[in-house]
Amino acid sequence: MDFSTIDRALTSLSRRQPPLPEPVLAVSQSLLALLSTNNETHNHLAESREYAHGILKLIELGSSKAGSGDESSAVRWEPLAVGLRLTVDYLEKRTSELPTSTSTASNNQDDDDEDEGTGLGTGGGGVYAEGPRIPKIADLQINGTSSSSASVSEKVSSPPKANSPVFELLLALPEIINNDVEHSEPRVRSLVAQTVGAYALYSSSLLNYQLDIIINNDQDEDPQLKQTIQTAQQGRASIHNAILSSLQSHLQMREPSRDNNPSKASDGALDDTTGWRALETNLHALASFIDGCVGKGVVEFDGEDEGGSNVSYSGSYMLEEERLFSNEDEENRWFLTGLQHCCVLHVNRHVRAASAAVLGVLVKSCMRCRSSHGKDGNYHENLLVEDDSPFRLTLKESLRATLQDNWSQVRMAGSVLCRRFVTALLKIYISHNHNGEEEDEELTVFELAAGDLVQMLLPRMCLNRFYLAQGVKLYSQDTWKIIFGSSHNAAEGEEGLHSSGKSKGGGGMGAVARNAAPLCRYYSKMCDADNHAVREAGCQGIAELAQKVGKHPLYADYLSPYVTMLLQALLMCFHDESWPVRDEACLACGTFCIAYPEECTPELNTLFERWTEQLTDQIWSVREDAAVALGDSVVAYGQDMFEKVLGVVRKQLPAAKDQPAMSREEYKKLQNDVSAHTGNQVYSCGSLAPKLRKGGAGRIGCSSCLVDRPKAPWEATDGCVYLIRELCVRFPDKEDTEREDVVLGDDILLPIMTELADVCRLSHYPQSDDLRTTLWRQLPSMAQAMGKKRFKGKYLDLFVELLAKNIDDRYSVASQLSIHAAGQCAEELANLIGYGIFRGRLAAVGGEDAFDRVMDDRKREQQMAHVAANGGRFLGAAKEFSPFGPPPVTA
Repeated sequence: MDFSTIDRALTSLSRRQPPLPEPVLAVSQSLLALLSTNNETHNHLAESREYAHGILKLIELGSSKAGSGDESSAVRWEPLAVGLRLTVDYLEKRTSELPTSTSTASNNQDDDDEDEGTGLGTGGGGVYAEGPRIPKIADLQINGTSSSSASVSEKVSSPPKANSPVFELLLALPEIINNDVEHSEPRVRSLVAQTVGAYALYSSSLLNYQLDIIINNDQDEDPQLKQTIQTAQQGRASIHNAILSSLQSHLQMREPSRDNNPSKASDGALDDTTGWRALETNLHALASFIDGCVGKGVVEFDGEDEGGSNVSYSGSYMLEEERLFSNEDEENRWFLTGLQHCCVLHVNRHVRAASAAVLGVLVKSCMRCRSSHGKDGNYHENLLVEDDSPFRLTLKESLRATLQDNWSQVRMAGSVLCRRFVTALLKIYISHNHNGEEEDEELTVFELAAGDLVQMLLPRMCLNRFYLAQGVKLYSQDTWKIIFGSSHNAAEGEEGLHSSGKSKGGGGMGAVARNAAPLCRYYSKMCDADNHAVREAGCQGIAELAQKVGKHPLYADYLSPYVTMLLQALLMCFHDESWPVRDEACLACGTFCIAYPEECTPELNTLFERWTEQLTDQIWSVREDAAVALGDSVVAYGQDMFEKVLGVVRKQLPAAKDQPAMSREEYKKLQNDVSAHTGNQVYSCGSLAPKLRKGGAGRIGCSSCLVDRPKAPWEATDGCVYLIRELCVRFPDKEDTEREDVVLGDDILLPIMTELADVCRLSHYPQSDDLRTTLWRQLPSMAQAMGKKRFKGKYLDLFVELLAKNIDDRYSVASQLSIHAAGQCAEELANLIGYGIFRGRLAAVGGEDAFDRVMDDRKREQQMAHVAANGGRFLGAAKEFSPFGPPPVTA
């Protein structure tokens, strides 16, 4: 089924197998004809009673025996789903046609500026309910009005009429929703939630319209319209009660046991990965209802009081004061208790994410109600800011759990809730301190506004900026920018800690430094988490602390007492079976040695042992980063460490000579051995197979490292290539060295480079091409660091013959990666030394023709890239377009 548009939803009914009954197909064709006629004649469907009746007929056919008279035929859910989808679209359009003075957006001056939409169709900002993706943040409010409302204001608006077909639909919907809120088909339940939101939004807009008439003392008010609007409010109250009743009954159901890890038991694993009855969609329906009510929820109806007594500024009456603070009736407080249970303890991830969405719209509703009259506004504000408020306590515990949930989907929902809650606190604080009242200039506005929540929120917000899931990471980085501002010094694609002179309290870096204790404890705990992605993010966060806080002249002392604790956490990660975790731990330790050399000295021997182990790892990026960390250690500890590193280079550089001989054919045969790949365990992200483990204990990850090949001798040589590059780049001569007492002179470097050239000439093993690929990728950096004169005079001749041979692969012996890397290296060296000089050196060994071919090929590649980037004359592309989608349409 395709629910993306109403036309596609209707069309998909005719394609269902087995075919749907004839009455269903006839109604769908009739509705398609009405839609086609409406598009051609530009008529509105608002007054088309046939269209509204057709929607109700579809819903009826999906709720009975399809009207066929055959009692044995099964009820098909597809007509009901399509009917609900048409209902959502119909109510949205009717809402947009109401007078602009009753527009829900225009009546919410205190709404969230960062209002995320998710395509639920409620039109009131949306509920984050459709999976782990970044919510829309493009429709930001401009001068108090969102872009979506601005587009609505351009449409012709008209007051509702008492005999409009929409009211027939509103009259029938409460019973339909009440019957199908626990439907067995999840897609129907999801559409019921969307219908609830659309119903609540339209009925709330009608209520605004009626209140405007009362305020303006309009004597021409239609009594029949007034009664119809009041009936719609009764229906809204009925829907709210039905949802809450269903929600309460599902919360009372027994969950499977969660002893230790739920995935260890089949029942726990099943309930942890599939939809859990109707509880999830009940939560989404409630969230959609509250969001659609735009700050006005129905408590009870009294038609004698001009329609005013049916208005509650709670959004959901479960937030009323007598329900939250009553000590006599425990049953009245089940709502927040149930939501907290769903967020923190429920076995099902979908339920945990949905309950976070409900809390998010409740925060949004409280912010909408701040502008109401008298005590109502103060009451809802206090729900968010008072330390002992039950709602704030529920938010605190829910954020504590969801922001560190093992599932990215739940972590994303928690991140959305976190942004909404924190921005609400900031707005409240600023609104009370905008008159220049005395403030603590040593703290950021976030610290002042969040109060006791800072030590819980800040570590989780920091770590999620490094989380593996791109949605969580990018959204959390945007949240950081919203709270603390952008960093002009941050690297492209990375929004790290920063200290802006315009930022009060030192910005994000100042906040992190002042809260170093809880942050370091949390990072250390996450380095031992069950999830390998969390451990990796923890190592990255620790590295950021060392890089930015540790090197800051004002804040370095804040982190100093916790260096030992952080180092112990990182040393633990060196034994991780997940290589990205080992990689990040390796880099972080090197950064700490530069920032805090004295504090790291007691662990230096252990660190050096771990770094040299990583230098021979099976993963090339781990080897490279181990070389970077060893270079950091030389910067931190000087000549003594330099001598130790040189000893490692001299010892391990010739290791490739010990690589067992093997032909390329034998290697391919080994890789394609059918018996070696038959009957083994299949692993995937959703499997119940053994996972990545931390230090031998059971952990949760995406694959298994239980089967691990031994390290190969050539990999030690490959790691030394990276290490030689680090030494050349960091300590080339006395003028450019990163440490005055360390210089890599020719007396040391020339024998090493000679040995490197000799060992790279070996070809008795198939991985020799990989080693040469590493050499060609690193050699230009070494040459650039040594300088043109020095490299050309003493080192170029060592590699020129091998380079020419690799470029001119006449017999297709070398791999394409090594050939390409050799060509790239030749181009860069020619640019450094001079094209003519370099070509002359190659001519001496017979490589000038191959060099010319390579340079011609690269020239053509650059020309094509230039064409694509400047007009796209041949590709028809715009100057800039995303590689993940089609180029934008140009005028």
